[in-house]
Amino acid sequence: MFLTRALHGRGTGRVVAIQTLALLPPVAVTIWQTGEPAIGVLVVALIVVLVWDYVFAALRGHPFTPEGITTAAIVTVFVSPDIPLWHLIVVLSLGSVVGERVFGGRGYGFLSPATAALALALLSLPGLVFPAQSPAVALACLPGAVLLLVTGLLSPFIVLGFLAAVMLAFGVATTPEATALFVAGAAALVFLVGEPTAAAVTPSGRIVHGVLAGGLTWIFGGSSPSPPTTEALVFAALMASILAPLIDHLVVSGNAWQRQRRRG
Repeated sequence: MFLTRALHGRGTGRVVAIQTLALLPPVAVTIWQTGEPAIGVLVVALIVVLVWDYVFAALRGHPFTPEGITTAAIVTVFVSPDIPLWHLIVVLSLGSVVGERVFGGRGYGFLSPATAALALALLSLPGLVFPAQSPAVALACLPGAVLLLVTGLLSPFIVLGFLAAVMLAFGVATTPEATALFVAGAAALVFLVGEPTAAAVTPSGRIVHGVLAGGLTWIFGGSSPSPPTTEALVFAALMASILAPLIDHLVVSGNAWQRQRRRG
């Protein structure tokens, strides 16, 4: 019911509805491959984020919008299914509140709550490793990527910038290497790096954002020629989103300087 109404509406609800539809295939494949543990992660994640959505909506007198659905879905795709549930609850709470809610909700902050939660999980639990993405999950991301591109929620500039950077950094020259790189980074590119609320908004800035995320993926991966780890992709997406406002500021300032120079 929410998805049906939101898809025909505007604003945050429509964005959440489209992103939820894009996430359905990779979440379904993750559950199919992992079984009950992934279902448990998804259920706990949904409860946590929706509780925070309700609490902040009530405190601010706003209508309740289940914006956290996408956060829960993304985390389910990335985290290990055997992650301690108490740890999942803590990092999701921090990611949702610090990464999104304190700024006023979806679209008002500069961090992706899912990316923040995933990074906090890695930083706060030594030895935690996220599973590598499977080819099936990577392929399941393609319909969502097309949907997000068509609806304008995934920037082609970010996609092209990221792909160019990682292919150059990892020295992709053959089909097997390109396939391995696609499998490793598809989900992260579509749902972390390309998250519209945490990315640069100027056209030039989006290219820089994508290139920066791709370069950081190589750096955080230890400058290795092998495909990037999920951990490297998470931290690259986080750092790129933190720097996105600065990137846009520099682009706007540069454009203003060029206009003044032409007038002078």
